Amino acid sequence: MFLAALALSLSLQDQAQPDAQETAIEDALVGAEEDLPPPPPTDAASLIAQIDGAWAAYGNLAGELGARRARERFLAEQLLPVIARNDLDEGAHGAILRETADTIREVEGANTAWAVAQLDPEFFPILYAEQTRMGEQILNWAERDETAEGTIVAALEGVAMMGLIDGPEYARRADSWRVMTGQPQLFGTAETCFNGRVNPGSIEEQVTLDERREALGLPLMVEAWTEDRLARTCDEENGEAEDG
Repeated sequence: MFLAALALSLSLQDQAQPDAQETAIEDALVGAEEDLPPPPPTDAASLIAQIDGAWAAYGNLAGELGARRARERFLAEQLLPVIARNDLDEGAHGAILRETADTIREVEGANTAWAVAQLDPEFFPILYAEQTRMGEQILNWAERDETAEGTIVAALEGVAMMGLIDGPEYARRADSWRVMTGQPQLFGTAETCFNGRVNPGSIEEQVTLDERREALGLPLMVEAWTEDRLARTCDEENGEAEDG
């Protein structure tokens, strides 16, 4: 009797198992659907609100950039004609430059820091695509900060992937910065020196390397790094170079 009851119990459990599995699958599907981003709006009110929001954001950024650019231009326009004069009193040039130097550095420094702060990797590619001249101005200012190269490289990745700047040139810039900071390359363009031979060094996520190279217009790794290239000798101290 006991064995019969046990067999019946096990039989019922086996029958209930598919239902439990189906429930788990359904729950997983529901969870995945909940994680999906909402579909884009189709009603006029929501779309108008989006346009108004984008316009306001653009207006704020353009206004800030314009004001900062005007301050730099004003200083240059006021200072250069004065120090270019040849009829000033003796020592006047030096005194004027000393007195205005701090103001110039302060304005340029504030503008540079502001520009670097705009280089969000998600936001900046969109800005660059929609307002290229504004993006270029921000980049020009940001590049005055020698410590901001990593931030600039990260912000330009999306821009390069969209084909808005030269892909191979960006890849070389990104790899060069990574090699200089002791990180694996992303695109395998920089030459390093290992045991007296040219070598690409360590590569991040090698499985998808050729996909990344192709996206930026670079040849496959095996085509770029031929046996002849790998056989080249190099100087350990000055072995870093870049490929085309």
